[in-house]
Amino acid sequence: MIGEFRALNWRSCQRTRLSFDRKNLFIGPNGSGKSNLLEALGFLGILRSFRTSRINELIRLGCDGFHLRGVWQQPSGSAVQLEVALNRSGQRQLQINGTLESSGRDFIQHFYPVVFAPEDMDLVCGIPTLRRRFFDMLASQLDDGYINVLHDYMHALKLRNLALRSGKCNLEKLKIYEGLLAFAGADLTARRQRCVEKFNHVLSGLADDPQAKLNFDYRMQCSSGPEAYLELFDRNRNREMEKRVTLCGCHLDDFNLLRGNQLMRGFASNGQNRLAALHCKLAAALLVMHNRGAEKLVALVDDVTGELDEYNRMRFYRLLEPAGQLFFTFTEQPAEDFFAGAKIFDFPLSAP
Repeated sequence: MIGEFRALNWRSCQRTRLSFDRKNLFIGPNGSGKSNLLEALGFLGILRSFRTSRINELIRLGCDGFHLRGVWQQPSGSAVQLEVALNRSGQRQLQINGTLESSGRDFIQHFYPVVFAPEDMDLVCGIPTLRRRFFDMLASQLDDGYINVLHDYMHALKLRNLALRSGKCNLEKLKIYEGLLAFAGADLTARRQRCVEKFNHVLSGLADDPQAKLNFDYRMQCSSGPEAYLELFDRNRNREMEKRVTLCGCHLDDFNLLRGNQLMRGFASNGQNRLAALHCKLAAALLVMHNRGAEKLVALVDDVTGELDEYNRMRFYRLLEPAGQLFFTFTEQPAEDFFAGAKIFDFPLSAP
């Protein structure tokens, strides 16, 4: 679990130093910084924010960058010190036990955060980008090679789009980028298919009513290998040169959530959407515990249990109980026995 944690110039936090237990409660009014701290803990684990992709929003106003440091206590008893610093230009520095680390893949394999937040309803009702982001983050936690393939694909996509936007496209150069995209895209698609299959198996098991089972329908741009991707790029190249942007590829895949084989988006009630979103995150947490070990899961629960009925609330706590570490935010201290002995932090935090 995360023992000692420090944050410098992260969002509203100028300087914070805390020591955590296995169960931790952040108690305080809305806007007091509870979600900011959860976000920082999640960032240390997966090098991504669950709230934004804009770096400048993570850095305290008037500062050049932020720095996070956490000590991960391993089940064996040894400790690993993890540090990440990021400045406004996007330059990132990672350290493991004081040694510079160039690979984000190696950095994120110490613990695996899963975040539960009110914004999770966007997995059901929001734009495709949010569902792709969810599955990309989950696949990165379950599949050691996924993040490298994703990086290769996005880098090639960026270069191809720059060439298209220049208005002076060299056909041979475009075909080179398309080759890179085809092989990385076919690899990503296959990895996503395996991830969704495992995910759906766990997700469908969370439904009490067989008629209300949930599953994701992976809607991919191309379902075959690299050759099919190359044909796709060939068919669309003239239109993309006209529009000056890449209009096909697995960066445009979508994942439709079905309830009882019916698309949820547009017909389900708010209550059904809220519970479905919670089940999606629970399925992710259960998958991480099964594949990586329960002791490596860090559950970050940001005020999502208040509108659950007692049955679903107690079930939620029971399924998360095996996690290696848990963090919850509340405006008032909860009375459930589940939180007996939890370490309590009152917000806003006082200066260290």
